[in-house]
Amino acid sequence: MFRRIFCAALLSLLLCSSALAADLSPENRQEALRLIDAMGGKDMILQYVRRNMNVVKKFRPDITADKMPMVEREISACVTEKIVAPGGLAEQLAPVFAKHFTPKEMSELVAFYESPLGRKAVAVMPSVMRDARDVAQRMAIGMIPELNRRVTEALQRDAQAQATAGATSAEPAAQ
Repeated sequence: MFRRIFCAALLSLLLCSSALAADLSPENRQEALRLIDAMGGKDMILQYVRRNMNVVKKFRPDITADKMPMVEREISACVTEKIVAPGGLAEQLAPVFAKHFTPKEMSELVAFYESPLGRKAVAVMPSVMRDARDVAQRMAIGMIPELNRRVTEALQRDAQAQATAGATSAEPAAQ
């Protein structure tokens, strides 16, 4: 699911970024690139590549397990080049950040992300979000019986209300 959302977002970004880039001042562009770098944008994408090497295995079963580290290095090198290259992902993301933050706000965010706490946040946030997702899933699963009961009761109340309304409107016609 996340992979589909990520790919769709990336595709829309690539299609729309040229229009956004036209309105990007040099100051906004520079601050946005600094922010993307400080937030660990490249590292997050490379982590995504590492976590999804099973996709490579699925589509390329001919690649043996002993060759996978070499393949991962090659994929990571290619992705890194595409991120930092002129017109690459980082430059295409810059207008998105500049659209939502002023240069001053981006500068303040860079200061945070370059601080010890900011670097820790970048490093641990994927684990925090994964753990939070697990907690939310457990809670949602625990709620299923109550949700089912409440939906069933609501449907029963609605059916009773409709039956009562139907009986009330039918009475004058019968007279």
